[in-house]
Amino acid sequence: MEVTKWMVHVCVFLVIGVVHSQIVTQTDLNNIADNLIVKVDVIRNYDNGSLHLIKVTFNNKASKSLSGYNWKIYFYSFFIVEPSHILSKDGLYTKPDGYTLPNVNLKLMHENGCLFSMSPTSEFIGLPHNEKREITFSAALWAISKTDFPPNWYMAANGLNARVISSTKGDFVGEFTSDKQWKRKKADKYDPYSPSVRYHRYKTTNSNVQQIVVIPTPKEITNKDHTKLLDVSGNVTIVHNGLNEEAKFITDKYNFDIGKTASTSGVNIYLFINNSISSSEGYTLSVNPSARCVTISGKTNTGVFYGVQSLLSLLSLGNNLQQMEIRDEPRYEFRGMYVDVSRNFVSKTVLEKLMDAMAMYKLNKLHLHLADDEGWRIEIQGLPELTQIGSKRCHSERDGICLIPQLGSGPDTSTSGSGFYSIQEYKDILSYAKKCHIEVIPEIDTPGHARAAIIAMEARYRKYKNTNVTKAVKYRLIDPNDTSKYLTNQLFNDDAVNPCIESTYVFIEKVVSELKAMHTDAGHPLNIYHFGGDEVAKTAWVNSTKCEQLNFNFSGDTASIRNELKNYFTQRVANITFTHGLNMAGWEDGFNAGDGMPFDISMYQNQHIYSNAWDNVWEWGEARRAYNYANAGYKVIMSHATHLYFDHPYEPDPEERGLYWATRCTDSYKTFGFQPDNLYQNIDVTVMGASISRAGICKSNTTCPLLHKPKNIAGMQGHLWSETILSEDNFYYMVFPRLLALAERAWHKASWENVIDETLQNSMRKRDWDNFAETVGKKELKRLDDIGIKYRVPPPGASNEGGEIKLNTVFPGLNIEFSTDNQIWKTGTIRDTASTVFLRTKSADGRRTSRVVQFETSTSTAWTIQLSFTTITLCSFILYICLLRH
Repeated sequence: MEVTKWMVHVCVFLVIGVVHSQIVTQTDLNNIADNLIVKVDVIRNYDNGSLHLIKVTFNNKASKSLSGYNWKIYFYSFFIVEPSHILSKDGLYTKPDGYTLPNVNLKLMHENGCLFSMSPTSEFIGLPHNEKREITFSAALWAISKTDFPPNWYMAANGLNARVISSTKGDFVGEFTSDKQWKRKKADKYDPYSPSVRYHRYKTTNSNVQQIVVIPTPKEITNKDHTKLLDVSGNVTIVHNGLNEEAKFITDKYNFDIGKTASTSGVNIYLFINNSISSSEGYTLSVNPSARCVTISGKTNTGVFYGVQSLLSLLSLGNNLQQMEIRDEPRYEFRGMYVDVSRNFVSKTVLEKLMDAMAMYKLNKLHLHLADDEGWRIEIQGLPELTQIGSKRCHSERDGICLIPQLGSGPDTSTSGSGFYSIQEYKDILSYAKKCHIEVIPEIDTPGHARAAIIAMEARYRKYKNTNVTKAVKYRLIDPNDTSKYLTNQLFNDDAVNPCIESTYVFIEKVVSELKAMHTDAGHPLNIYHFGGDEVAKTAWVNSTKCEQLNFNFSGDTASIRNELKNYFTQRVANITFTHGLNMAGWEDGFNAGDGMPFDISMYQNQHIYSNAWDNVWEWGEARRAYNYANAGYKVIMSHATHLYFDHPYEPDPEERGLYWATRCTDSYKTFGFQPDNLYQNIDVTVMGASISRAGICKSNTTCPLLHKPKNIAGMQGHLWSETILSEDNFYYMVFPRLLALAERAWHKASWENVIDETLQNSMRKRDWDNFAETVGKKELKRLDDIGIKYRVPPPGASNEGGEIKLNTVFPGLNIEFSTDNQIWKTGTIRDTASTVFLRTKSADGRRTSRVVQFETSTSTAWTIQLSFTTITLCSFILYICLLRH
């Protein structure tokens, strides 16, 4: 009996020793990371009202058992995991001990931001070779898209180099086959578009569709005669005096001569300054076949440049130019594109290609989001830690090496999570922008969204604290005695610089002065400094001893305390920018005094204060801020999320990339239809897609104030936040072709915008869109192909109409291919007995395709496919709510 007991104990010891053997070698860790198959599935949304349930399946194909206690698997979630267990009762900060999943004995931890981990407890049973294990857990709100689960989960073990789990590099998220997976809640009106739904959205009954001469549409075109043509295929001379850069834009594409005198035997293109033109960006363009010349004039070099861009647009159709005269000027002075390079970095080359397209379509402001929680992207002379540490995301067991991984960046610096522009690269960007007549507006987000700067300056503090205390604290951004607890919308608990310490303003002064110097050196003077100002956590600074010493009223509620401190902060930053002769800009919440009203603009000395008005999720009630701010004297940039945020999906489909907190989808038609001069006319649907009316939202002048100072609407801007932008291809996919619709509205005010009758306005807008879509599909997409921009190729629509299968696409002129086996692709008309057909659209140059969609013909008899290229109806259902804005 005793021997038997002894043998049992030995066996148990041996089993435990084998199962729980630690991962001690890099080879073992690599083997598991390379061979652990991870699959994620959404079981359902609207679980218990405000949660979604996730299943993660681990299949161990490694030769070694996944066992021991010294490892962690790190993963990413945009929403807090197991909120009822991980968050404290007040919901402000994460509990340090995490939450142990029952049955599987894995502990879930919130590391910071969107980074979470799971690690074994002492009761964990190992996962042997060739075995599977499923775990389920909940997270806040919902997950309805594959990009809700960032890639590059990774594994780390004590003393070893962390490694990406290879199976999570690609498509590791299961299919969404049920409405419980793709709907946020039962009230959600959105379903993925079927080919049939898409077909009827694209379909047009307009029998007189015509291409637009130039996009964006010129203000006035006269004397047009398609029977009188000017042939520019022979000897062409560009005649000008002092407009070398503008002329070069033509000669870079065409083999034309440049001279100061006209040719007597060929065609002449005249470029000159005309002070009689009223707008500084206005131009005239005349094609005169009888005089064998093209004449372009502008009030400034910029005006001439835009005339040149219109000429290049005309030339893209061929060598024969129709007789015409164009008189053109922009609707708005500010026509911008915003790019977030902090969440995920893009190269200088990508920005230059973007500016090529912006120049083509007459956009003139590039707003660069250079610093946020997840990354600092600009070299600052004298503060090397900002790029040595703040520009990199990696897994490290030591402080002061890098930022923690976020948004799928993985454990090393090889992904788009890391990167920065050197001083010389930034100057190169500025020089390129100057050539394209684009103003670069740098943004350093403060006081919230500043974790990258805080971590970098804390590393600097530790470097000098034992040798030079004065130097150590000079640029410090936090009050070490601040015990305030908070959790931001992006789940950070340490991202707010302290507004009550002088070193914060010393740091900002340093950054502003260095940015200004770079702009000056590049011959591109800095005009606007954007300080960010958005999404400061409600309870930041409430327990800061330094703030209490400033004698602010800390007896009020947390919102009042925060607003008082934000008011103080914006004044101090404005004073810094004023001393440098700059205007200041910020997101609208950075100037928010409460109840939809801004801080008193008279407290700022700057000539102009710009505010990006983004929050128009109608039920939230803050769309009013755009007009309240303009009426109060701010220069408002219409930046509204429902129409102008290009990080949102094109369609309500789990396969489409993007976040969806403001609207479920935004396609080019929705952006095209935005009415910046009549904000409340854009009211369409609730966040879940139910129709709403202006009367239902605008119940008083308080909820929807009138615009009394329209001149303070400075312009409009498109936006690409980059949480899900993990590659150059992702970047182009999300921006294009929506950027063309943005440019159309920012430059040209359509006649239908002035129509009061809603039915008539919708009809006129649809006809205008038909012409626009025709031009994009048959002309502009090829121009984007030519400059190497991989725009989104839209999937086709299909309809079985009496046995005849008709196909179309949103942009006429794009070819559609079909297949019965998803392998052999054809075009043209075929007959088949298959009940299922696979469809895809080809790009204008034929080199790329859309994602493949499957169409059920609903009949087993012979059918005919006939290609028909028509246009879009609309994607006018949208909007969606969540805590996560950017």
